Amino acid sequence: MKQGFQIVVVLIFGLSLISCKNEKKEQEANPADKVKVEPSVQNEGNNPVIRHIRTADPSAHIWNDGKVWMYTSRDMEDATFYDSMDGYRAFSSTDMVNWIDHGEVLHSRDIPWGAKGWMWAPTAIYKNDKYYLLYPHSVKGSKDDMRCGVAVSDVPEGPFKDLGWIEGVEGQWLDPCVFEDDDGKVYLYWGVKVPKIARLKDNLLELAETPRTIEYGSDNFFEASYMHKRNGIYYFSYNAGLGGFYGMANNPYGPFEYKGAINPKQRQDHHSIVNYKGQDYFFYHWQNWKGGSKFSRNTCVEYLYYNEDGTIQEIVATTEGVQKINQ
Repeated sequence: MKQGFQIVVVLIFGLSLISCKNEKKEQEANPADKVKVEPSVQNEGNNPVIRHIRTADPSAHIWNDGKVWMYTSRDMEDATFYDSMDGYRAFSSTDMVNWIDHGEVLHSRDIPWGAKGWMWAPTAIYKNDKYYLLYPHSVKGSKDDMRCGVAVSDVPEGPFKDLGWIEGVEGQWLDPCVFEDDDGKVYLYWGVKVPKIARLKDNLLELAETPRTIEYGSDNFFEASYMHKRNGIYYFSYNAGLGGFYGMANNPYGPFEYKGAINPKQRQDHHSIVNYKGQDYFFYHWQNWKGGSKFSRNTCVEYLYYNEDGTIQEIVATTEGVQKINQ
């Protein structure tokens, strides 16, 4: 009888251990939504703003709820190339220091036409009373066969549902940026080494015109097209391979007058820019933070300032980052 009791106890204990392990694995595979990202520890500064996982290519936006929303790509901790990037994530903040991690919003497993991994820099837009992610993704597993996918959600925190890709936007990794002008017209910027632009139809799934090559007054474009508008001026900015540069124009097509560096000391500069509560902010990513590399990066934020003539003052990457907004 005593021996039977011991066997029962061992079985119950063993099943409990298995249950705990399975529960832990499930929690790791499916992290809970709305996880608060703790602010930086004392004396370390506020950059990077996301530390619990590796994120890159931040696409920042101000939606109708008055929050700052940021959609990022996801780097793996031990990555040796960009093919393992997977699982876009959404973050939100009301004070620029404390961020809520809303979890994974789209993964390559959710895209029937694409390969595993290869989820590179996303861009986002609110249109037709819905939220859209436009993103580069490989069909067969190569940087040379990317398409510009489109996914949609009813809420900013996702999850997003894939709708397919935009015909006519394909090739090397693309790095798309979607921009809506004041008149409601939507433009897509993309390209590697040669920047392209085309207006999109309202469904965001089709080009409304033949793509054009952007004239930007230099020959140093490499990737990461970005467009923002301020005081009637259009700013086309990009990564030159050794930092960020930009030009200015009076229309979204250009030609743009080349103005030089915006973030010259970051080897990788895939940025976005927003104005939040009267202050301009510059979102970008670092490499080599606490064991990171150019394949495992972290998102950062700096203040951005303009000169009286509308040109942009150069960004200086700092560990201090930006300060908390008092509500």
